Amino acid sequence: STSDMRDVSGSRQDKARQAGNALYGSIHNQAVEPRMENESYTYVYGPERISTHRYSPCSTVSSVRRTFCLIALFDLCFCFILWVIYTQLTGSETVWEAFEQQVANYQFQTSLFDTVMVAALRFILIELGYALFRLNHWWLIAISTSLTCIFLITKVFLFEFSHDGKAENPLSYILLLTSFILTWIETWFLDFKVLPTEKKILLRGTHGEANERSGLLGRAEEGGNRVVHDDDKDRYYSPAGSDDEGEDRYRSLPPSRSHSRKDHEYLKIANETMDMLFELVREGGWITERESQGDMVQSAYIKKLKRKIFKLECTLDISPHELWKDTIDNVNDSPSWNPTLLESKTLLVVDEKTDISYNIAAEAAGGLVSARDFINLRHWGERDQTFFIAVNKATFPDMPPQKKYVRGESGPCGLVFNRVTGQPNRCKLQWFLNTNLKGWIPQAVIDQGLTGVLMDYCKYLRQHIQEIKGRSFS
Repeated sequence: STSDMRDVSGSRQDKARQAGNALYGSIHNQAVEPRMENESYTYVYGPERISTHRYSPCSTVSSVRRTFCLIALFDLCFCFILWVIYTQLTGSETVWEAFEQQVANYQFQTSLFDTVMVAALRFILIELGYALFRLNHWWLIAISTSLTCIFLITKVFLFEFSHDGKAENPLSYILLLTSFILTWIETWFLDFKVLPTEKKILLRGTHGEANERSGLLGRAEEGGNRVVHDDDKDRYYSPAGSDDEGEDRYRSLPPSRSHSRKDHEYLKIANETMDMLFELVREGGWITERESQGDMVQSAYIKKLKRKIFKLECTLDISPHELWKDTIDNVNDSPSWNPTLLESKTLLVVDEKTDISYNIAAEAAGGLVSARDFINLRHWGERDQTFFIAVNKATFPDMPPQKKYVRGESGPCGLVFNRVTGQPNRCKLQWFLNTNLKGWIPQAVIDQGLTGVLMDYCKYLRQHIQEIKGRSFS
């Protein structure tokens, strides 16, 4: 009868979500509490949870903020230890007399006990403001740094480094300099590490809307508003499939195809990049940076791009179409023959002529330029009887910046494969390189590094062309 039948009206998605929640709770021994009807908090799971007015009171302090508070504690302890050592070297008959002279008989011109008190004041302000009240603004650290600097500058002018006929104590210089340096380290760490990092986490939690590419458990439950932190996606356990599931369906899966409104943005960028690439082809005023055996690296400042662009020109023993086709189809295999690349993979196929790729460039200039990673949009085709691959920077939420690499940016650039008149099996390659390596790197180091990378690429490409010809004959 119908009364004996189970209610199976729930969707597969709801069941999968319930199963995932059960698995997640069993693995981590923590239950995901249901969202209350009158609750308007946004939850972000993971080790980087932060506690602000937008999050529930149970959230913990972020790890980067805890580190900042520990730096303030280190500042106080280090200044205190230096002052104790300094006091014992002042030349007094006993240690206690030295401490009495520094504390009980304190004088601004002869005692450094006030540097410890200033460090204690900084510690109290930082712990109260950024640990207890969890401020998200720089005004408090600005006040403490300003007051400390004013005090130290005044102290340097009025302090008697040698008095009562006693020799100068070198620790007096060290204590004053240490207090000054640690103060600015705290300011830098808060402004460049704590606040930007927590802002990213906050935006990730408040703008992490689910879409067709979101993780299953990242969706909110029945009107909920929960967001799963990106770092936690790899925590969910996927049980083994049943016996009737074949393995072939999981082999050689093609790169994912885009089905979002961002397609139009990608294609618009692709067309603009293609036009800019051919403007670079027509650009004059190139200055030769390096030349070797017919291979030439040139550079020019392009006013429209407001940046210095590099161009590689070389003639290769292969037809333009064959090299162009190999560059498009085998981009993921390029690190196998090109040591200047550590990794290359296709992230997204936009259409038959456009994709999004991820590349990691090896360090250059003898290690002066560290490894960089890039997310590039590629668009290829034939224009004016010339094969081309246009390249530009792109955004891809599923591939955030990596901790061990600096995220560089590519401007409008690309490769042009020209025919050589009367020689159908030869190709004149032009590679226009427009890149922003980020970081504090002198322009001379950038010029040296990129010039070397382009020349090395030409050498490795010739070796790869011999492999292509070998495969063709075999």
